[in-house]
Amino acid sequence: MIRQAVRSLIALAVVTLLVESVIGQQTVNLDKITYRDKKDGTNKTVEGILKYGPIGLQILGGDKGDKVIETVSPGQIVRVVPNEANHPGIDRNAINAAIAMEDKKTKPEYEKARLSYDTMSKTADKKSKQFVDFKIAQMTQRVLDETADDEGWAALAIDAGKKWGGFLIDYKTGWELWPAARSATRLSAELGKFDEAARTWTRLTKKDVELSADLRLEAGIQEIDAQIRSRQWANAEASAKALGAAAPAGPLKDKLAIYELAANAGANSTALAAVPLIEKKIADPTAKEPGTKDPSVRGVAFGMIGELYMSEGKTRDAMWAFLWVDTVYNADKDEAFKAMCRLVEIFKTQGDDDRAKFYREKIRRARGAF
Repeated sequence: MIRQAVRSLIALAVVTLLVESVIGQQTVNLDKITYRDKKDGTNKTVEGILKYGPIGLQILGGDKGDKVIETVSPGQIVRVVPNEANHPGIDRNAINAAIAMEDKKTKPEYEKARLSYDTMSKTADKKSKQFVDFKIAQMTQRVLDETADDEGWAALAIDAGKKWGGFLIDYKTGWELWPAARSATRLSAELGKFDEAARTWTRLTKKDVELSADLRLEAGIQEIDAQIRSRQWANAEASAKALGAAAPAGPLKDKLAIYELAANAGANSTALAAVPLIEKKIADPTAKEPGTKDPSVRGVAFGMIGELYMSEGKTRDAMWAFLWVDTVYNADKDEAFKAMCRLVEIFKTQGDDDRAKFYREKIRRARGAF
């Protein structure tokens, strides 16, 4: 009897240990995340969760979801396939089918994928809603990007803008905020609505929005840029001065100095007075007082010179400045994109329909870089 009792206790202890071991092995449900590797540019897929940490956006994995697999930027995220256990109300098979449609990269398949996500939204719980809403807006944007001007692009653009705007109002956390803002402000630039772009970036600088410090700073810089392009001179000047005072010496500080010069001149109705001051910042390296060699700073400088000329109605002078950005200092794809948008506007004003059409087509090809 004693021997049997001992055996029973040992068996119970073994079962208890096994149960505790299983429970400890997996306490989180991991999503399937595909990201672009910074070193070789290849796509890698891992099991994990995306979360902002002290040094930026991180992919966390391991048994408890606390092991750092990789630190990434939101722009590196190619795809997130949510774990069904994390998203009740969304069927994994439906998600996989929608993703298969996306992978075909055609307008009809993007439209089908959007309809599929629309259907999912009817059963998605509160936790799943953010994923579904993001995908609906993203597919709306993808359809738009495959649509030509003469195929009703303008009407679709308004709809896409509303989708992104609603998403950024409804949600304050998550890796999706940054790509959503990038898509929304790129669309605003195409529509010539830089005031809307400024409002989007302002929203991302708020303390209640979850972003890493570097992205919050970038949002602030983009906010200044959009404010200048929409003639909100005083706001742009104050922000450029504040950020510039805290920035270390280097390209970032040089850009903020250029923004401050442009905004100050615009605020005081002396826009063109800032042109030679900005030109001095990018003077020939062989000059007595050489300017910066950094191509990204030079791109910002020519972009701001173009904006200053635009504000005074001197579209031909502005054209040459934006052409410098488009053809020479185009390493920064955001600056290059905004320059192309301005060139379309300028050529339309000049009645040059051929070149306006040329740049609209160039913009269509550039969308794939975002």
